[in-house]
Amino acid sequence: MIDVKEVRANPQRLREIIRLRKVDTAQADLDRWLELDEQRRYLQSTWEQLNAEKKKLARLGRTNPDAARSRGQELRQESQALERKMSQITQEWQAIFDWFPNWPHPDMPEGKGEADNVEECAWIPGVGYLDSNQLGKGTHTAPLMPQKPCHTDDTDFTPLHHAELGQTLGGIDILQGGKVSGSRFAYLLGDIALMQIALHQLVVEKLLSEGYQPMIPPLLVRERSLYGTSHFPEGRDQVYAIEQHNVEEGVQLFLVGSSEPANFSFFMDRTLNETDLPIKIFAATPCFRSEAGSWGKDVKGIKRVHQFDKIEMNAVCTAEQSMDIYEEFNRINEWLMQTLELPYHIVDKCTGDAGYLATHRQRDVEGWLSGAREFMEVMTNTNTTDYQARRLNIRCKPVKGKSRFCHTVNDTCCAMGRMLIAIIDNYQQKDHSIKVPEALRPVVKKDYIRPSA
Repeated sequence: MIDVKEVRANPQRLREIIRLRKVDTAQADLDRWLELDEQRRYLQSTWEQLNAEKKKLARLGRTNPDAARSRGQELRQESQALERKMSQITQEWQAIFDWFPNWPHPDMPEGKGEADNVEECAWIPGVGYLDSNQLGKGTHTAPLMPQKPCHTDDTDFTPLHHAELGQTLGGIDILQGGKVSGSRFAYLLGDIALMQIALHQLVVEKLLSEGYQPMIPPLLVRERSLYGTSHFPEGRDQVYAIEQHNVEEGVQLFLVGSSEPANFSFFMDRTLNETDLPIKIFAATPCFRSEAGSWGKDVKGIKRVHQFDKIEMNAVCTAEQSMDIYEEFNRINEWLMQTLELPYHIVDKCTGDAGYLATHRQRDVEGWLSGAREFMEVMTNTNTTDYQARRLNIRCKPVKGKSRFCHTVNDTCCAMGRMLIAIIDNYQQKDHSIKVPEALRPVVKKDYIRPSA
């Protein structure tokens, strides 16, 4: 959440940000919130006056107990009525406040959607970075990207969709996944599964060498964790809830769509020493999303599924450190794409496409699918400043001075399924085999994944 004092001081600026971020104004009703805030502050002032009178009454009781008793009954009734009114107003006040977005970075591009995202860079194997004057908005560099699978000597063939090629190789089984679990589930088998294991090992070794701490978090979390990281209330329809009667103590639990809520909740209600920051962690977990609103979209293959594996990078840091970490995460993202020799571009996301409410600055790494001739998001890097830390109550204390809220930064370092798609697409061969990226061969133990005889 943002600072209440800043909302009161800059309501017009927030109104414009709500518009630019395309937040539902029926939920983020700033005018109504300002009315409630004024009422709430008046009631708070009245409450303080009643408390002051109670103290005076306590002194009166020592000299005139009858008068004190009579007024005391009146004060109790007034206090109870005030509490009921305060509770009602605060509930509505908070419900609206929870929909206010984070203040955007001054350099966040203004725009309505994906087409207005600004390309930061574009990279092609064997070519390197494109010149800055070749960059533009949205998918501007698409015509400059390889138009056939870029890791094959013979490009005279029609590339297969990753689901079709995966089935041909016996490595992706969507039909059996559907029988077992329903639509948008799949089995990964044999060498394709081994390639994901190799990806996992490659990334984990890199992050450990960079000093990141591994974490194995819970996959089921309470509502506060999802609210705290701004996945609630906005993204509630994307989250699977567990039946309460099946849970110990009857607590409502939810399956995570990212390890981010559980990872940051580890620091919830804590005050950290600033000398210990930044704390940089990573977690490799299964993730679960309902994909509500995307039914009928990307239903073929493993691009948009209900269960997927991901390695997430997270950092808890000071305000002065967060943008540097945002850039560090990006450096690791680019290292992975270039190590796997996958073409990509990076876009600075605009106000109309900037993810969830907590976003202060966000970029996507989009891998180029040479066979499909389209970009596909494979990583998202987000600086949320103190938005999540305020909700989760994560503070830091300097050697001298008062404590303050930390900053948090998060990054989808490796969404396994999508990285596999990018590899399959760019490394497929005319004979329907897949050339294994050199960086993965120590684990896969072969140069090509070929159809079984």
